[in-house]
Amino acid sequence: MDESRKAEAAQKPKVAQKPRAPQKTEAPSGGGTKYPGCADGDCQVSFSGSVEFSLSRWKVSAYVEDGGVSVRLIKPNSMGGGGGFMAGPGCTVEVHADGGGRVGCDRPRAEPEPGGYVVHLLELDGKAAVIRAILG
Repeated sequence: MDESRKAEAAQKPKVAQKPRAPQKTEAPSGGGTKYPGCADGDCQVSFSGSVEFSLSRWKVSAYVEDGGVSVRLIKPNSMGGGGGFMAGPGCTVEVHADGGGRVGCDRPRAEPEPGGYVVHLLELDGKAAVIRAILG
């Protein structure tokens, strides 16, 4: 082997690379910098796949699935709450203070009554969505 080939072979030994572990994204909190508006009970959240965040004293979980978005709100003591499936942009989940509610895509954006909440599906594109959650 000539000298130039020996030098090339000696310069860069091959090292097996470890596969990278998937990066975890921490769920944002109502007081965090990613969704600071959520702490006051009214915020807009963009996400891909799923998201969990605090909305004032509630916990919100949302998942893109089956061509729509499932959303659930739970009180801090894990008692009470509610949710539903929004089939497309313009759909809303409404939960009233008395525990009643509705899911629909047929009315203009509702405002929550005192003690209740609404979640609007603003945008949906494949696995990415934008929701607005508002407490009354």
